[in-house]
Amino acid sequence: MKKGKMIILSGPSGSGKTTISHCLLSKFPELKFSISCTTRLIRDDEKHGKDYYFLPVSSFISKIKKSQFAEWEEVYPKLFYGTLKKEISKIWKSNQHILFDIDVKGGLNLKKQYPNNSLSIFIMVNSINLLKERLLTRCYKNLDKNNTNINIRLNKAKEENSYATLFDFVLLNINLSQTKKKAIQIVSNFIYGK
Repeated sequence: MKKGKMIILSGPSGSGKTTISHCLLSKFPELKFSISCTTRLIRDDEKHGKDYYFLPVSSFISKIKKSQFAEWEEVYPKLFYGTLKKEISKIWKSNQHILFDIDVKGGLNLKKQYPNNSLSIFIMVNSINLLKERLLTRCYKNLDKNNTNINIRLNKAKEENSYATLFDFVLLNINLSQTKKKAIQIVSNFIYGK
């Protein structure tokens, strides 16, 4: 099997990874989105097998024990995310490059495993207050009344930002249209060797 390329988008929750990944998918037909597994609850606007493979914790742990993940992480307590090895193989067999929208440690794990054919981009917001504002406007189906989920994500963001320099590029997402343009340019250079 010929290996394609990997574009790894990582950053804190609410930084704009998913919006930028949708932009890249619309610009580059040779990119295919890698569907990750997660144990979190499905949101109203999501579909199993399109946005994520939504798994019970027991099923996720079983896949860990069977070494079925290329990478996995317990991002929050009892909240797992991971990339199945078969998902990577399936995309490369279709002669496409892979686009990941993935947590920070997962992104670094993939970069470490595939150093010669991966590009890692860290999406960052320059203010925790701005990040909080973005998270508050996002519609979490199961958000509790005390904003505990948001507070956990904000604390995690502070830790995740400390890993930014380990990525190939850091994009500061203040102006979304400018960030999209920069992401398109970086990915174009990587895919086409410009």
